Amino acid sequence: TEGEFEGITYSPRVWSGTIWYNVVEATSSPSKSLTKLPTWDPTNRPTSIPTQTPTSKPTSHPTSSNPTPIPTSSPTRLPTPHPTPKPTPNPTPKPISTPTTSPHQCGNALCELSENAANCPIDCSSKEIETTYEFNLGSSGNMFVVKARRNIVVSSFAINSKSRGVGAVKIYTRAGSYTNHEQSRDGWELVYENDSVIHNRRGVVTELGFLDREIHIAKDRSQSFFVTSTNGLVYMRGSEEFSIYQSDEGMEIMEGIGTEGEFEGITYSPRVWSGTIWYNVVEATSSPSKSLTKLPTWDPTNRPTSIPTQTPTSKPTSHPTSSNPTPIPTSSPTRLPTPHPTPKPTPNPTPKPISTPTTSPHQCGNALCELSENAANCPIDCSSKEIETTYEFNLGSSGNMFVVKARRNIVVSSFAINSKSRGVGAVKIYTRAGSYTNHEQSRDGWELVYENDSVIHNRRGVVTELGFLDREIHIAKDRSQSFFVTSTNGLVYMRGSEEFSIYQSDEGMEIMEGIGTEGEFEG
Repeated sequence: TEGEFEGITYSPRVWSGTIWYNVVEATSSPSKSLTKLPTWDPTNRPTSIPTQTPTSKPTSHPTSSNPTPIPTSSPTRLPTPHPTPKPTPNPTPKPISTPTTSPHQCGNALCELSENAANCPIDCSSKEIETTYEFNLGSSGNMFVVKARRNIVVSSFAINSKSRGVGAVKIYTRAGSYTNHEQSRDGWELVYENDSVIHNRRGVVTELGFLDREIHIAKDRSQSFFVTSTNGLVYMRGSEEFSIYQSDEGMEIMEGIGTEGEFEGITYSPRVWSGTIWYNVVEATSSPSKSLTKLPTWDPTNRPTSIPTQTPTSKPTSHPTSSNPTPIPTSSPTRLPTPHPTPKPTPNPTPKPISTPTTSPHQCGNALCELSENAANCPIDCSSKEIETTYEFNLGSSGNMFVVKARRNIVVSSFAINSKSRGVGAVKIYTRAGSYTNHEQSRDGWELVYENDSVIHNRRGVVTELGFLDREIHIAKDRSQSFFVTSTNGLVYMRGSEEFSIYQSDEGMEIMEGIGTEGEFEG
């Protein structure tokens, strides 16, 4: 609510936000080499070798025989190896209309007309073009057109999914426009299919990895794409179908349509596909090469070659390739037979099913970080774990204190909040081991692990991501850690039922109900 008295704490309250963390493996004793994470149970004695961190006092002698009296504000540039002996005797009376040398250079983050992925990979390889990850509409897919400004090779996509979780994604493509081809598969080629894409929430990039086949688009040619997901896609309402929405030196992405179903159902126009495309700028070949090239000739010859083509003939052979061909092709490839099949079935099957399975169903890639898994041996399930309380709200103040209890050894890396008002404001996050009880009014024992005076707060009920903490927070299994999150723009949250009761949990942590606060350690 608005107008709560300054300095008061309110209990119970449910902090509204998201925490990102990794599940890690604990080390039981010091390792022989440096590890990335500290030991969960440190030794009681200091190490026998000195620390590798800097000393607290400066050295008694400068590192140079001629030190500067004060540090320079920026590093000096290297002197010219061959300075000119004297200036030009007759300078031009006025500047010329065009420069005498080209300002183009490899490494300026722009793929110039004279550059490509072969002679300037830093500027022309793995180019990335993004439309937008804002959204106000959604459906099952999008069709849109890309026009190449250079000879390009498209290699990968990212999407903006409608819902989180595992789902199937397909990408089809065809040369030219999709107009009059929205309801038919004819002429479309499936270039990406993955039934196990882990979709992020709306507004967050979901990378798909490499296409099954790279898509070559010649300069000034157009290529249509159809992206669809069983989890749905979100996107923006457009202004005019086929108008340019986003472009760079390599391509233009046009406004397209939203779709329902695969080549069937309703379409919505105009719509702006929400996502990212990765591509390379490549050099076109003007004539056939003497050896096989990886890329096709952009401008093929007008006459047939003098040697036969290596592609299959348009008609089948007059004789089958096998003495016992199948009458029709199989609908799907056969699975390999069992190398050692059982000679006969079990003579005495169990009369009823057992209460627990005889083999563990656990496997890496099922979106659950099992007890045998961690961020090292199963990053897909145990890295960048995300736990959200709620973004609903009915109260608000300047901050929240709450407790997290680890169910596994975890490392907390990032937070998102539910802000009270939009705009730029300052956010701080403090933490301490154990409970915040009796520590609400004192800074003693609290560590500031995040401070940003320029956080762009979204409106109430919308995620405001803060980025990485200044220091990751390691919490050992069964240990508790308190957090104090405060914002000059205020936070909104829900009234709780009982302080320290579990409000949200997953396989890695429990988030308890806490308190609302006014001010920083006062009141």
